[in-house]
Amino acid sequence: MEASSQTWWVWARFEAWLSGLSNRSSPLLFGGFLVWFVGWTVLVGVVLDAVVDEADQPPMSEAAGRLIPAVGVLFALLTAFVITNQWNRSRSAEGIVGTEADAAIRLALASESPGIDGGRMRSLLVQYLRVVVDEEWETLRHEVVGSDRTAATLSQLERDVRADATAPGVGSAICADLLAAAEGVAVARRDRLNLAGHGLPAPLFLLAFVSGVVLCLNAIAVAVSLDDWVAIVIGGLVALIALDLALVVAISDPFRGSLRVVPSPIEAVLAELNAGHFGPLSAGLESP
Repeated sequence: MEASSQTWWVWARFEAWLSGLSNRSSPLLFGGFLVWFVGWTVLVGVVLDAVVDEADQPPMSEAAGRLIPAVGVLFALLTAFVITNQWNRSRSAEGIVGTEADAAIRLALASESPGIDGGRMRSLLVQYLRVVVDEEWETLRHEVVGSDRTAATLSQLERDVRADATAPGVGSAICADLLAAAEGVAVARRDRLNLAGHGLPAPLFLLAFVSGVVLCLNAIAVAVSLDDWVAIVIGGLVALIALDLALVVAISDPFRGSLRVVPSPIEAVLAELNAGHFGPLSAGLESP
């Protein structure tokens, strides 16, 4: 039981390290991976050249050369799968943020309907969007499931929307529009938080990383017995592997790093609301 707990602790630490790594800037990630891979491959090449007899180097290179295609295909498939998966997550995150902004626009437009306290509703919507941009967005970088203040602001907005939509004298079409728009905002936030709470799968990255290391080792073994100019070609392969893995980490989380999704659509709606494009706001409305 103790060994299992220790193993889980080590694995959790590795996942936390990998998650924090995605917060680094892209140039730092690419440079770090490149320096690390080039450094240890040069060291391994020097050691192999010194340890392995000259007569044994050609058979070693031949055996390693036969393995390169298989390992290369495995590395290519793994990294292609990870990059495609993470890139799709980034596009999904952008779509969710756009959906949240669209739902906010629909709610702002519906707030101008007869019988609705539009000023208060728009003010509550401004409060919600402001808290999302100023507070909750930063928490997404740490895989935290939102902020309590954002949840409280959204709850107050939903209560007010439901109270106005079900008030006597409000038409059924207006009621349906208001409730659908408020539900759209809440669902989009839930989807955004759910996506932010799941980073790069550590086992998948570890498998891709190990396959890249094995591919580098085979390439070094091939280059040991060949001419110096071949080492330049092998060096290019090592650099490509390092940059490929750095790209995997750089796009591993849609809300982290320099390639993260930004709240521009929400900020645009917020600016339009504050400018009064959807009608005036209520003055003196207290924040939750």
